[in-house]
Amino acid sequence: MDLVIAGAIIKDYTMIEKSIASLPDYDFKNKFILFDGYNGSGLFKDQYNAYKNTIAKKYPDFCVIAFRENIYFRDMIEQICRISEAERLFIIQDDVIAHKMDLKQIEIQMNYLKDLKILCFPHKYISPEGTGFFEPFDDSYPLPFIKCHGFTERIFICDRKNMLQICETKPKNNKMEKRFIEFIYNTAMKKSRWKENYEDEKERYWKDFGCYFHHDIYHTHQVGKRP
Repeated sequence: MDLVIAGAIIKDYTMIEKSIASLPDYDFKNKFILFDGYNGSGLFKDQYNAYKNTIAKKYPDFCVIAFRENIYFRDMIEQICRISEAERLFIIQDDVIAHKMDLKQIEIQMNYLKDLKILCFPHKYISPEGTGFFEPFDDSYPLPFIKCHGFTERIFICDRKNMLQICETKPKNNKMEKRFIEFIYNTAMKKSRWKENYEDEKERYWKDFGCYFHHDIYHTHQVGKRP
């Protein structure tokens, strides 16, 4: 499993350090920090470049990839899926704090579910009724995973090849789908056919993503301010 910290353009440079400090104790094959590019100019660009250089020097055990253009999360993940050779990726955004977890044990548990392609860690308890982003519909007892439509991309584990296929093939019909992966699913869940309970269609969509969430491990979102 490879580790990927996805860094967006951000003003608070301490957040990524808190994110790194919260990472689970695990022997990742490779560790990456991705920095999105900034298309502007002026003082902030100089500050942002200095920030990226500082982080690269402070964490030499990470491979730092800095993109020239502002390409957003979806395209950054697509590119790292091509670069990495790992079976799975542990992905966390730069303004997210991971709660304590035994990642080795979670990995063992994941191996029991052949249809699991994404395991995410929400920011709070998800009730059986679900939320706007989560629609739980089955559990995996005695495993601590809930099968659901939708996921959070703030922190998740994914099958790398399947994630690459999602990024390559799913449409970019609106601004949010172009920038973020989670909104691809969320857009589908908002369509009238979804709400009219076309179960066969919903099942086919789920098989593309294979989403589960961990029912008792969460994350803290630091809500980084973006320029």
